[in-house]
Amino acid sequence: MKKVACIIILFFIGFTANAEINFLDNPVWSTVLAKAKKENKIIFLDAYATWCGPCKQMDSEVYTDKASADYYNANFINVKYDMEKGEGPMLAAKYAVTAYPYLLFINADGALLHKGIGYKPVSDFVKLGQTAKEATSQYYTLKKDALSLNSAQFLKFAAMAADFEDEEADQIISDYLAKQTNILANDDLIELVMVHVSGLQNLRDVRYFKANKELILKSGKFTAADFEERLVNLTMAYALSEEVQDPEADQIDYDKMNVVLKEFIPEKAFFITHYFKAQFALDNTKTEEALAEFNVLIESTPTKISFDQLCNAFMNMGPKFAEQGKLEPLLVKLDAVKLTAEDESKAFMKDFVKAIIYIKIKDFDKFKTKANQMIADKNVPDNVKSDLKMALERVGK
Repeated sequence: MKKVACIIILFFIGFTANAEINFLDNPVWSTVLAKAKKENKIIFLDAYATWCGPCKQMDSEVYTDKASADYYNANFINVKYDMEKGEGPMLAAKYAVTAYPYLLFINADGALLHKGIGYKPVSDFVKLGQTAKEATSQYYTLKKDALSLNSAQFLKFAAMAADFEDEEADQIISDYLAKQTNILANDDLIELVMVHVSGLQNLRDVRYFKANKELILKSGKFTAADFEERLVNLTMAYALSEEVQDPEADQIDYDKMNVVLKEFIPEKAFFITHYFKAQFALDNTKTEEALAEFNVLIESTPTKISFDQLCNAFMNMGPKFAEQGKLEPLLVKLDAVKLTAEDESKAFMKDFVKAIIYIKIKDFDKFKTKANQMIADKNVPDNVKSDLKMALERVGK
C-alpha cells in the first residue's frame, strides 16, 4: 500500500511539475480568430522574438507554472507568434508591438481588448489575465467608452493609460475634464488632476485649482508639497499652451509666459523664466544665449533665487555645458556663490553638484576623487555619504 501511495504521490508531483500553458505556436491567424469565435473565448497572444531574454524567462518560469496554466488554459485561446517571421510582422504592425514580450488580449473580431508589456512574475501575470477577461477592466474597452465613464472608472483608465504610455490619453483626459462642471468635485477627480492631467487648458481651471488647495489636501492623498509641485507643473503647462502662446510662432513668448507665472507662482517666476530660457537655448545649441541666462541664475543667488534652485539647475544643465566645454568656468562661479546663514549647512552641495555632473558625463575619475573627498569630510551628512559609497561601488572604486 505504501508503495502504491508513493507512486501516486510521485505521479502527482510529476503532473504538477509538467503543468504549462497550452500554446498554439505560430498558427494561421485567421484560424485563431475562427476558433475564438467558435469557443467564445478571448485570444491571449504572446508576441516574442527568439533573441529576447525576458521572453525566454516567461517560457521557463511563468508559462510552466500551474497557477498560470490553470487560469490561461481555462479562459483563453493561447497563441505564440515570433514577430520576425511568418505572420508575426503583420501582427506586430496591426497591434503596434513595440517591445518584447508584448502580451495581447484580442477578441474574436480581432479587436485589441487589453495588453501587458515585458516580463511578468506569476502573480502579476495571472492578475493581468483576470483584468483582461472582465469587460469592466479591459483597457481598450474602457478607452472606447472613456468619455462616458464615471470618475472612478475613468481614474482606473487614466492609471492604465500611464502604464501603457498611450499617446492619445492626454487628449482623452482633457476632453473628459472639459465635460465636468467641477474638475475637483470628488476624490477621484482630484487624483486625476493631481496625478494624470498633463495640463489645464483654460485660465479659469488653473485659477480654480490654485484657489482650492485646502479641498485637495482634505482628500488625504496629497501633501502641501505635492500641491505646490503640481501647481508649478500646471502653471507651466498653461503658460506654454495655445491659449497663451501663438501656435504659429517660432519662439516662445517669454513675456506672456512670465505674466502667467507671476499670477500663479510669483515666488518662482524669476527662476523658472531664466531657467527655461537657458534650457531652451541649450536644447537648440545656442550656447552663448544659454550661458548668458545661466549666469543670470548664478548672479541672482541668493537674492532672487534659492541655493537649492541653483543646485538643481547645475545638475540638470551641467552635463550639456560639459559637452560644449563650458562647464569648468561655471563650477568656479558656483564655488564663489555666497550662502545665507540658513544655507551654510548645505555648503557640501557645491561638491555634491560636481559629483552628480561627473557621474552623468561618465567622467568617473573626477567623480571618484570628489566622492572620496566628500566621504572624508565630517560636514557631509551621513545619508549623502551612503549614496556616494553606493555610487562608488557601481562605478568601481
